[in-house]
Amino acid sequence: MRSLILRIVLILSFFCFYCSATAEDSLSAAGSAPAVNVSSEEVSSVSSDKTASDNKEEPVDDELKREIQAIRKSLHGTERKKVLVAYFSRTGENPGVGTISVGNTFIVAKEIARQTRGTLFEIRAEYEYPADYKQCLKVAEKEKAAKARPKLAETVDITPYDEIYIGSPVWLEDMPMPVYTFLESMDFSGKVIRPFNTHEGSGEAMFEDKIAAAAKNAEVKPMLSVRGAITQYESVKLPSAIKTWRTKEAIKRSQEIIDSLN
Repeated sequence: MRSLILRIVLILSFFCFYCSATAEDSLSAAGSAPAVNVSSEEVSSVSSDKTASDNKEEPVDDELKREIQAIRKSLHGTERKKVLVAYFSRTGENPGVGTISVGNTFIVAKEIARQTRGTLFEIRAEYEYPADYKQCLKVAEKEKAAKARPKLAETVDITPYDEIYIGSPVWLEDMPMPVYTFLESMDFSGKVIRPFNTHEGSGEAMFEDKIAAAAKNAEVKPMLSVRGAITQYESVKLPSAIKTWRTKEAIKRSQEIIDSLN
């Protein structure tokens, strides 16, 4: 019984996340799809086959039906979550990718926003960082040493959002100081944060812990870490990687539901 429920949960979970991530693509493709004519005989044949198949299904007891209904309700919820994708990104000279006109972190943020239908928000200081990498590094070193919290050029009201994706490059094994300004100036009570970063060899750089410490009362989920070179030269890999990252959470939720039925 447990294995049957687990299979049902995983199928529902993957279906729910797949539909959310591909809804826009499906709507776009629908406009160009050729019309397909189906005869009444074909419809009748399909209906007959379906009826015959349905008659062969094993009966499901009332207890299992109730459990399946509870799983569906928990996975789908009543309303679509509202998503904010907040990111810090920098153009100019970057290690591993040379001089770029579109920031590494922005490329990831844009794909996340596409899949989640989220709202993009750029975290940026009132001043610009130098385009030259070495000069930028000097400014970043001074800010980190002083634990500076630069004033932001713009703010955003996070109240309406259920999930907030936070994206940042790795600077000096840390986040740029404006990201701390953003995190520490907001009330994240009841919010889910999904962190992601871009780097050229530093990996996650303990961003999960740093974000959890700065964004008080937020629930911080496992992060996604992407090399800058991937975003610039192999961005075709991003949609699948991001979808897989988001689906891992669905698997975890499914297991929690299974455990709660014991």
